[in-house]
Amino acid sequence: MSDKRKAALEAKLEGRQKKAALLCVEREFVPEDERKSLDEIAEEVGVSRQSLYKWRTQNRAFIEYVNYLADDFLESERAFVYRQLMKTISGGQPSIKGIDLYFKRHGLITQNIAVETKEAGAAQTNEEIADELQELDELLSDGDVE
Repeated sequence: MSDKRKAALEAKLEGRQKKAALLCVEREFVPEDERKSLDEIAEEVGVSRQSLYKWRTQNRAFIEYVNYLADDFLESERAFVYRQLMKTISGGQPSIKGIDLYFKRHGLITQNIAVETKEAGAAQTNEEIADELQELDELLSDGDVE
């Protein structure tokens, strides 16, 4: 992630918000039994729980900064994730999903989707439209679908 982006986000926040953002991100990456409560985070940064709640849910700059920090942390864990992926592939019962993910990650499997469209400019004559309507009426009245 770019240092310019980080600096731009930090410029929109006050010191307590930056500290709160870091504590909120840290909270998500520790085991549940070691997590600080949101009340504890609010108290540590010197704001009410309601202020912290508003930052987390309504302050766009705070939310973007939290997401930036979380993404930054996840980037540092990429090797661990790849190691876990390889365990799913090379274990006693290889995971098809793991193998599929590996191939997609390395561009060995791609999805090609073809979409056909009718040209909007290809006009039908009144006679062709009437024939289609007649055919549809016959299908509806007979209950037969070919």
